[in-house]
Amino acid sequence: MKGPVPRTPAPDARLSTAPRCAALTVWFLAGFSILLAWPAAAAGRRDRKATVPPAATAPAWASGAPVPPFAPLPPEHPLAGLWNDPDFARRLWGSYGFLSEREPRLRPEEQTVYRDTILPLLREDPEKAVPALEAAAKPEASALFDYTLGTVHFQRGDFTNAVRHFETALAKFPDFLRAQRNLALALVREGRYAPAIPALTRTLTLGGADGRIYALLAFAQVQEGQYLAAAAAYQQALLYEPDNFDYRLGLVKCHVATANYGAALILLDELLARHPDREALWTLRANLHVQQNQLDRAIISLEMLRKLGRAAPAQLSLLGDLYLAEAIPDLALSAYLEAARLDGGTNLTRALRAADLLAGRGAWEEAHTLLDRARALAGPNRSREDELKWLRLEARVALGRGEGERAIQTLERLLEVNPMDGEALLLAGDYYKQHGDPERAAFRYDAAAKVAGFEAPALVKLAQVHVEARRFTQAIELLRRAQKIQPRDNVQRYLEQVEQVAARARG
Repeated sequence: MKGPVPRTPAPDARLSTAPRCAALTVWFLAGFSILLAWPAAAAGRRDRKATVPPAATAPAWASGAPVPPFAPLPPEHPLAGLWNDPDFARRLWGSYGFLSEREPRLRPEEQTVYRDTILPLLREDPEKAVPALEAAAKPEASALFDYTLGTVHFQRGDFTNAVRHFETALAKFPDFLRAQRNLALALVREGRYAPAIPALTRTLTLGGADGRIYALLAFAQVQEGQYLAAAAAYQQALLYEPDNFDYRLGLVKCHVATANYGAALILLDELLARHPDREALWTLRANLHVQQNQLDRAIISLEMLRKLGRAAPAQLSLLGDLYLAEAIPDLALSAYLEAARLDGGTNLTRALRAADLLAGRGAWEEAHTLLDRARALAGPNRSREDELKWLRLEARVALGRGEGERAIQTLERLLEVNPMDGEALLLAGDYYKQHGDPERAAFRYDAAAKVAGFEAPALVKLAQVHVEARRFTQAIELLRRAQKIQPRDNVQRYLEQVEQVAARARG
């Protein structure tokens, strides 16, 4: 049947088998009423030179009944929006009909088998027709048997057998457009994207071009890492369906994958003008601006999402990072606190990371506020690892705020639990050094130098204690050891300065 079919409401995924069978019955009966009217004189022609007249009656759902899904995908699958679309399902159900162009024919005896044996089974339940179709699909039989058998397997989700029978039909009748199209669709549905690409391309060559075929070709190419080709396919799909959201978003992702950020942002702005409530678009836009080091624009995107009330903790955490990168710690704290509130204390690790970043920028008051709030939200439900990290940060922040006594008490508690806590040993050494107790500072630094991952910084701090005591020879040896473990330019410059001072002292 030619011409566009009017759109129908979205199908109910729980549609019973009975409406499906009724629809199939109408479709098959319509086709075979035409088949049986063929003149007998046509029986001697070869399959490749004859065609089947089109069906005279539209399927039941063409008049407004819901279209049942055809091998439906779960909603979370990236192809679900395209595959489960009612219009796409209507076309797949139409695979059971007859097309007047590029179709193999049925000989009179094959018509009888179809009419008297296969058709009643298809009318009752397509799966019951499988044995009869398998018996009829002989090597010398019409490709329509193989094609119909493949379509039944496709409908029931048996993609391996569907592909096999579509390939057999095409071996008998290479220009069989519907078999070629369904072969490509079955390969995509099965997730076999590499062989699906040439199958989809062949469908286009045979004249089966439409937006969905181009979009599926683009999707398969993306899965195979062919982003430039996928971008071209998505552009072709948009010629057929210029307002399709999924095609535009797919093209954006292709541009991102090929680092064509300017084109991606232009498309994103167009999408956001039509869909300002789409959370993923604002997040993607922010990430693109970050890629281009346009942090102020990234902040605007995330703030828009925040004002819409759609910002998730991860996005708020990113917003806080951006404010901190722009040296605005108070706004960073605001975003981090909101993320912690939305987490409800379930993600203390995220809050501790944010507090660590604030402390690293010297924003001691903001870090202190976040630590207190995060711990209150988390309550007693804290892992041992998070508790120890919280204590380290509390001590570090207390030192930064000039609360030395509180800091050293926390650190000594930590070291009682784990005497080989490298970070706590370094912080304790810092406290004793600041408070004029170089011997205890050196003791802590020396212990930290024996902890894996803390050797180099501990040796440098221990060397600084020796420099202040004018023990230059020991300091030089320690700095050289540190450089062998972890070479750093600033430590090398410090080593050279100490060597110069030591040389002058010897002179």
